[in-house]
Amino acid sequence: MKIILGAIKEFDDDALLMARQLGSEGFHFNTPPIATADEDFWTVRALKWLKEYTEKFELKLEMIENVPIRFLEGIMLGSPDRDEKIENYIKTVRNMGEVGIPILGHHFCPTWAWRTSIADPTRGGAFVSSFDIEKAKSGINAYAISAQHMARFGKDIQPPTRDDLWKNYEYFMKAVLPEAEQAGVKLIIHPSDPPIERLAGVDRIFISCADFEKADEMTNSPAWGINFCMGTFSQLGGEEAVLEVIEKFVPRDKVHMVHFRDVEGTINNFKECFPGDGRYNPAKIMQALHKNGYNGLVLDDHVPFINNDTRWGHTARANVFGYLRGMQKMMELYEK
Repeated sequence: MKIILGAIKEFDDDALLMARQLGSEGFHFNTPPIATADEDFWTVRALKWLKEYTEKFELKLEMIENVPIRFLEGIMLGSPDRDEKIENYIKTVRNMGEVGIPILGHHFCPTWAWRTSIADPTRGGAFVSSFDIEKAKSGINAYAISAQHMARFGKDIQPPTRDDLWKNYEYFMKAVLPEAEQAGVKLIIHPSDPPIERLAGVDRIFISCADFEKADEMTNSPAWGINFCMGTFSQLGGEEAVLEVIEKFVPRDKVHMVHFRDVEGTINNFKECFPGDGRYNPAKIMQALHKNGYNGLVLDDHVPFINNDTRWGHTARANVFGYLRGMQKMMELYEK
């Protein structure tokens, strides 16, 4: 497996420089701002620039997670323009293949990720994001982008049902996966976070291991895979739920990215945390990944905000990166 840094939505030379200094060989961007306002797909020129920018720091651009909302929303909702949106998505996939960026992450949750606070105190007064179902029921959403899109349901947009979402996902995948196979690009799905069936009156899919099973059977493609957010599944069922996904999907070579994060609490009331403070034993999970032959990417994804840290979290990410690399070295020793 390859432990990398990233989870960044902007261009920050210090972040990439630190990643290389700490020993990361690769980097990950989440929705990088490489499209102009009138572009509905990522061009070869933009993707090539992003790849070359990453390589300036002796890092490989391993993956891009998520496209801009306007690229995907009509596809999720089955809007009249979805065929046009899908054709543009295919252009992005082809262009990624041409440039040599091997993984594109996506989600299929119109209400996006949801937190009711992004400044809940945890160990030593560090801040983390959290979720409280009662606050969510009253409409509180601390993720601004999610809140903006939630406001449209019942006004501009009719909320899709769970069946609608599955039909729209199948339509989408049937169109793009053959192109992804030809381009040599993996399309990997992130679970809906939190994995709740219905939130603020809108249904959600990809909220269980069974949903991953359904999508795997539906797509039946080597280009389809899972962006396994362990924190999301820990919300759902703690260590047992995390191990279930590892044991079912890693041996099938369906997991290509692991978000190695965790939570305290359960699905209706939780907050994120430092590694080792949550619902699973990180060493046991690392051992399970190793035992099941995982050879994909591992990313910290979210980290606590600790005192005097930067917006990206240089100090917190250095802590988690070292924690993960130490466990990885122990697994190598265990193998011998």
